[in-house]
Amino acid sequence: MKKLILCCLIILSNFTFAQNSKVKLGFQGGLNYSNFRGYTIPEIYKPVYDESPAFAYLGGINLEYQLNPKLSLRTEINYERKSQKADNNIQIRQNFDDPVQDYNFTSKRNYDYIVVPILVKYCFTNEDSFYLNSGPFVGFLLQSKVTNDLNVSGFNSSDLSTTKDTKKNDFGLSFGIGKNFDLNNNKTISIEIRENLGLTNISKVDVWNGGTLKTNSINLLVGFSFN
Repeated sequence: MKKLILCCLIILSNFTFAQNSKVKLGFQGGLNYSNFRGYTIPEIYKPVYDESPAFAYLGGINLEYQLNPKLSLRTEINYERKSQKADNNIQIRQNFDDPVQDYNFTSKRNYDYIVVPILVKYCFTNEDSFYLNSGPFVGFLLQSKVTNDLNVSGFNSSDLSTTKDTKKNDFGLSFGIGKNFDLNNNKTISIEIRENLGLTNISKVDVWNGGTLKTNSINLLVGFSFN
C-alpha cells in the first residue's frame, strides 16, 4: 500500500511541474453515508439490535487527464471512513438485590480506509458541465473498531478494535454523477454524488447466518481542481 501511494504522489508531483494543459490536479472532500451488506441478523437478536446506515467523512487529492473534450481518466487517493450504527437494548442488574433495568445505547462500526478509484469520466452536455464517471476502486484498511455510548457504572464501554478480524484490502466499483462549475484561470469547482459498491467479503471471521460483510457507501463530494 505504501509503495502504491508513494508512486501516485510522485506522479502527481511530476504533473504539477509539467504544466500540461490536459492534466488537472485537485482535492475533494465531503460526507459519506454507508452501511454493510451481505448478511441478515438472526431473528432472536432483532428485538434488541437494529442496524442502520451512518454518516462519516472522506477527503483526498485527485489527478485527471483529458483524453478529448468530453472524455477523461481520473484517479484519486482518499481517506474514507465507512460506518454503520446500531440501536441496542441490554438488561443489567448492577447489584444482586437490585431489579433488572433496560438500557438503550448506540454502537457504531468504523472502518478507516485509503481508497484509490480509477475512473472514466464522460461529460454529456454541450457545455461539458454535467458528467458521469465509473470504474474500479481498491481500499486499503488502516483500522477498524466498534464504539458505543453505553454509560453504566461498573461496565466497560471502551472502544473495541476489530482490525485483526478484517481483511486488509477491499475491492469494488464506483459510479458517479456530477456537475462542474468553471472559474477563471482554468480552475473548476465540482459537486458529485458517487456510489461505491464493495464486491469482496472484508471479514476474516464468520458472519451472521453464513453471510458476508461487504462495504457500501454513497459520497457527496465537493472538489476543486486546476491546471
